[in-house]
Amino acid sequence: MPQTFQAGTARVDITPPLTIPYLGYEPRHALFQGVHDPLYARAVALDDGVTQIILIAADAIGFSNAILGPGRNFTAEVRQRIQARTGVPAAQVMLTASHAHSTPETCDLRRLLDTPAAAPWLEVLIDQLTSVAMMACGARKPSTLKAGTGQVVGLARNRRVLDQAGRIVAGPESTPDLAHTTAGPVDPQVGVLLLESIDQQTKTLITNFACHPVTVQVQPLVSADFPGPAMSLVERSVPGCINSLFLQGACGDINPIRNTTDFADVERYGHMLGGEVIKLAAQLSAPDYPHSATVLAVQSATLLLQVRDLPARDPAQQAYAEASAMLAAAPTDVERTSWRAKQRRAEETLILIDLGSDPIPAEVQVMRIGDVALVALPGEPFAELGLAIKQRSPAPYTFVVGYANDWIGYLTPPLAWEQGGYEVGPGPWTRVGPAGGPQLVEKALELIQALWA
Repeated sequence: MPQTFQAGTARVDITPPLTIPYLGYEPRHALFQGVHDPLYARAVALDDGVTQIILIAADAIGFSNAILGPGRNFTAEVRQRIQARTGVPAAQVMLTASHAHSTPETCDLRRLLDTPAAAPWLEVLIDQLTSVAMMACGARKPSTLKAGTGQVVGLARNRRVLDQAGRIVAGPESTPDLAHTTAGPVDPQVGVLLLESIDQQTKTLITNFACHPVTVQVQPLVSADFPGPAMSLVERSVPGCINSLFLQGACGDINPIRNTTDFADVERYGHMLGGEVIKLAAQLSAPDYPHSATVLAVQSATLLLQVRDLPARDPAQQAYAEASAMLAAAPTDVERTSWRAKQRRAEETLILIDLGSDPIPAEVQVMRIGDVALVALPGEPFAELGLAIKQRSPAPYTFVVGYANDWIGYLTPPLAWEQGGYEVGPGPWTRVGPAGGPQLVEKALELIQALWA
């Protein structure tokens, strides 16, 4: 008879009202016009008799801890409220986001509180995230755990394409002639945890995969992008599955194989990923597939990461003023579009400068769930960083989770700064300097080692 956890799961609808903006191009904060598919926050609560943990996976672009304004911290407030309602220590709660781009702009690239409806909506969202944790705790019952991995090939590509001199020749939304170019690494691994009630009546699945959900980014319909239909397919297809969580991986430089397309591709990618999860769930459910150890533990540490070198203010201010003047005088739509884009680029450089040079706090959290290390990083780690953690980890299974417990922008290997490209360009999406990514990798490995010592 395998040993058991107490495990419970729940789901709440977090689809926003249409008064909450998404991340657009022009304007950067654009309002939704409708809902294509709902957004959810899903939670799993686990208890091994000694340690309790809660894992929350939300259909969201990412949660900056600054979105509530000065003196407040989004993740800390969610955790504190969950602790007050459930008794689970705040440090043992993980809050993750899928990074779907057709969701509210909670990264705070533009100050969200400037939107009139944002402040009350954020308070509701905190209540919703608290509620899903409470419901998951209330649903706990004896369950077993199994873990395994598979692969999905042909869904994701590394969007940073290099010429023969090692310089970037393609950005996130362009695909060049690949005849004389190379691209960075991709991680095709799909990690799956299967929680099954001891009476074998109910199952919960947790999936980890690395790919930007930008299939339909910058469009006015709310959507969970491909993780939505992937998890929905799993919930419909796996017998007894009552919930399926998606944990985004190290996808900072990983996009779907085609650039922004349509909802047909959303379904296509969802079926590719969901189909692999269904296959793995069938394999894991076999009676002779080994159960995972019933051990829960959490380690975390907060590092202060050095800010990137900041550009000079005067040239950026001058570029912004020039673009603004030319935009006001532009006689055609084509010219207005061009000058508006230049104005935005200069404005985002100024936003980066105004954020300052103080070190950036970055929490690394590692949860041991049986034989699995869940490594939570607070931004957009490049695939290379995630692969380095997996390759050096002593845990039987290591799943790297990006967009967790904060959003502090891109986390890159040092070479990316020599190569150039959007991800290291001067904007609020890249505040962490070249040393930050490797520092987080080393701290994650240290924490994993402590949990498996």
